[in-house]
Amino acid sequence: MKWAQNDRGSLSILSTSLFLLLVLSSFVVMNASSAFLAKRELVQIGELAASNAAHILDKNAYYASTFLNSSSVNSASPNNAASSAYAKSPLTGSWNYSGSALPIDCASAYAAFSSALSRVTLRGNPIAFAGWQCDGFALSVVISSRVQHLLALPILGSESLVPITAEIAVVNRLQTGG
Repeated sequence: MKWAQNDRGSLSILSTSLFLLLVLSSFVVMNASSAFLAKRELVQIGELAASNAAHILDKNAYYASTFLNSSSVNSASPNNAASSAYAKSPLTGSWNYSGSALPIDCASAYAAFSSALSRVTLRGNPIAFAGWQCDGFALSVVISSRVQHLLALPILGSESLVPITAEIAVVNRLQTGG
């Protein structure tokens, strides 16, 4: 029974260490959830800018594809020289002259997208785009930003900015009928 009398303070050490573990894990969970919400905000900002950019139609391609769609099937075949500009899209996976996707003016869409991103920030930090791909019928962008941790703990080195990246793809679909 002599050893039981010497363990009197071990419960306070255990409860203190569990409390510190709880506080540390709450810091990690709160910072992780803050980064997750920042990514959602970045995706929403990017989707809005990309959607607006995808609505800039390439009128020449649009009217050419309308003409091809109203012609016979043989004149709109992928092997026809008149429709050689309408190849299978790597982003949509469909033949573009079929009317399923509206043609995008890639140069104007790029200008509109970069202009839209230059006007907004993610929690006070600028948004940059690292990737842009436009095949004339779909566009795909990679945007990134950096955000501050919600709770900074200098001991853990959490004062640095966290990089956030989002990939967004947009296709303007033509809906027919009701």
